[in-house]
Amino acid sequence: MSNIGVDTTEHLPSIVIPRRDHARLERLAGDAVKERHPVGSFLMSEIRRAVVFEINQVPDGAVCLNEWVTYRVDGSRQSESKILVCPRDLRNGLIELSVLSPLGAALLGMSVGQRMKFFSIEGGLHSVIVEGVLAPAGAPLLFPLRPRRIVGRASTGSREPDDGGPHAA
Repeated sequence: MSNIGVDTTEHLPSIVIPRRDHARLERLAGDAVKERHPVGSFLMSEIRRAVVFEINQVPDGAVCLNEWVTYRVDGSRQSESKILVCPRDLRNGLIELSVLSPLGAALLGMSVGQRMKFFSIEGGLHSVIVEGVLAPAGAPLLFPLRPRRIVGRASTGSREPDDGGPHAA
């Protein structure tokens, strides 16, 4: 079996998942485990240890599906910003990141400032830190045909209404 997952010698950061995404992610991870996808077990373990919140109660700064995340891998000089998506929703790898990739599974549910080590598909150990959850400057121009909630979280802790797009039941 593959060595993909987290480095269990270190403390794992707490993670949160909105209830609206939990069942969909659990099905995705379960199917991936059955199909022996190299990231399936890692994603399932992350989902099982997550705290599930109603969407309007998800703490500010948490990485959620279909939202932007800015992160830095292995202390790189340059941060990257991508939208975390389910694999079937992946349309543009330049601005989207699959939750069924080692990096995507590691980022799921983490909050700004949290760091976690994870193993790549090739077996290398990497570290990722979450730097932000808002769209980077200019991002709305990159993806005008598919609306995303780009404002993210207001300082009051309230969240913008859902965009009304399709959701798994």
